[in-house]
Amino acid sequence: MLRLDINLVFTILNVLILYFLMKKFLFKPVNGVIAKREEEIQKKLSEAEVAKQQAARVNEECAAAVESAKEEAEAIIAEAKNKGRMEYERILSTANEDAAKRMQKAEEMIAEEKEKSLRNMEKEIEALVMTAAAKVVGENVSVESNKSFYDEFIAEMGEDK
Repeated sequence: MLRLDINLVFTILNVLILYFLMKKFLFKPVNGVIAKREEEIQKKLSEAEVAKQQAARVNEECAAAVESAKEEAEAIIAEAKNKGRMEYERILSTANEDAAKRMQKAEEMIAEEKEKSLRNMEKEIEALVMTAAAKVVGENVSVESNKSFYDEFIAEMGEDK
């Protein structure tokens, strides 16, 4: 059985005093340190969450910037292609105009050469006609009569052609 004696009372009293002293000097500071640690941990977690959100925002901004850069690059490429096409067409039209001018000059030169050839042929024909007329007539007639023979011959030849 349980006896109550003074030692038991002192032991209980010592345990209670020890409990209150430990509670005041040990448990409260330890609980305070634990509470401070929990607050710091919560603070770090909230800061980490904010940093994570900022990182996500920066990531989205970077993705938007990359997309914008791609679109800008495509626009620059399209513009360069357009300028290249326009330059090609300009060069082609310039070349065509140059070729047309050269063809025109060539045609003019051909017409000029043809005209020269015709004049030379007319002079040769005139000389032949005068020679033939002189042989037929047997004498050398005047320049005016030679011209009239020549003009008649050219007219007859022109009608035949």
